[in-house]
Amino acid sequence: KKMSCSKKEKYTGALIGAAIGDALGWPNEQNSKNIRKNRNSIRTYVEWNRRAGGKYWPHEEKICAGEYSDDTQLIIATARSLLRGRQWSNFFRQAELPAWLKYERGGGGATKRAAQKWANNISPWDEKSNSPLEIKDYFMAGGNGVAMRILPHIFRNEENAEKIMEQVVLNGMYTHGHPRALIGAMLYAMAVRTLIQQDVVLSYGELIDVLIEEKQWSKLPEVNNIAIWKSEAERYAQYDYDRMWNECVIETINYLKIAKEALNQGILDLRDDTLQKLGCYNSKINGAGNVSAVVSIYLFSKYADDPTMAIYETANLSNADTDTLASMVGGLAGALNGKDWIPIELRGVQDYSLFEYLVEQMMDEKCDFLNSDKKYKLFNNEKMATLKIGESIECLPFGEITLKEIREDKPKRADMYVKVYIWKTAYGQTIFSRKIGKKALNLEQSVQYEVNEKHSSEILFTVQNLRDIKQILIKVSDANDFVEILCEIMKMKEENRISKEQIDGMKSKWRQYKMTKKQIVNIYELL
Repeated sequence: KKMSCSKKEKYTGALIGAAIGDALGWPNEQNSKNIRKNRNSIRTYVEWNRRAGGKYWPHEEKICAGEYSDDTQLIIATARSLLRGRQWSNFFRQAELPAWLKYERGGGGATKRAAQKWANNISPWDEKSNSPLEIKDYFMAGGNGVAMRILPHIFRNEENAEKIMEQVVLNGMYTHGHPRALIGAMLYAMAVRTLIQQDVVLSYGELIDVLIEEKQWSKLPEVNNIAIWKSEAERYAQYDYDRMWNECVIETINYLKIAKEALNQGILDLRDDTLQKLGCYNSKINGAGNVSAVVSIYLFSKYADDPTMAIYETANLSNADTDTLASMVGGLAGALNGKDWIPIELRGVQDYSLFEYLVEQMMDEKCDFLNSDKKYKLFNNEKMATLKIGESIECLPFGEITLKEIREDKPKRADMYVKVYIWKTAYGQTIFSRKIGKKALNLEQSVQYEVNEKHSSEILFTVQNLRDIKQILIKVSDANDFVEILCEIMKMKEENRISKEQIDGMKSKWRQYKMTKKQIVNIYELL
């Protein structure tokens, strides 16, 4: 039967579907750090708390019902970049990724590491600025962090599959170097494009047939300097890029065939057996880009006549990457069905009305919220923490942003605080940024650093010492990093030894601040 869905409805439905899947699946995700996993079937948004802050700043982060994670944040970042026209890729790496570090929620390791490099104006594969191990890690990053964010590329170039693939790979290369990440993203992009162009209901499993035959997703586009980039992979990650690419394509086609065979069995298809074969429950591979793409295409196809059920089933998988998978299933559901299928109880997803606005801006090729004549500074927690509720500021990549609320998350240590700043952009995106630190001490007191080991002496230093140390570490603008560096040097002081290995380790770890041996030794002597 014919479908009566406009392109605009399909684009908007895909974005909203992705956000809904993300918000539903996040509390259940294998790495969500949810303090109390909801093992029952989730059929609605839930409020939950997650462990955050690592070992230095441990606290409970409150996530309200319907709030989405990094998957949706990065889809929005991609959409905003595309509003810059031909400059989209520069904007994505120079503004979107560095700013995202300041407001990310549940971000993946590979994306955060790469974003940190771009924030320091370094590419993750640059051999002058990265250690061999860092470059190897980048070229081994094959996760689904690319596939989950590329929806907007399809809307801008729907008629031109070649251009979609080029843009998807370019977007992906900024954070992930392994073929699995890029192939998964291209396969997912091709699936979404197929559904958007579909004006009749698909027969059961037809999407997978199309993807097995349509090999456009399996060819690495010739983006600029790709040959040099591939040779870096060979040098540092020690694999032949083209051979690895072909192996991953074959692996992906085999996954598609497993999914196709399962769908052919109809009601005899035991979903969990199929997901097992696809690696969905194997924590070593279930976050891979190509695995996630095939799993999401399979689950969407299995429940094609009931998109809401497709998202619920995906969000409730055990021991799986549920936020990304449910987000990708939601994107497919919306690409085919628009947004009318979305039940009223799921329309309470964070920033529901934002997605239609972004689609309108993309279709009209406008960017109403940024003035091209203005010089904006990048979004930065430190400066913005001085604002009062109701005050606004202009910054990249958001344009005008207003502070709506300040709340406190629950710290796990008595001497620290966690403030959450909740912002709203002029066009309706909610941004959460955090300020974490030690509670203020009376200036008359000296600060005492207690050590639990038996024979270690207590380290005492005055406020003047702290000022002197801050002067030495003048380039360290982030309060968390300052405290962490100080703790590392204190540990050396406790052990009463400072070695070349320790100094070299610190210089490498804090490379972005260009610390010198002299600085480290001076602080050691001050303590």
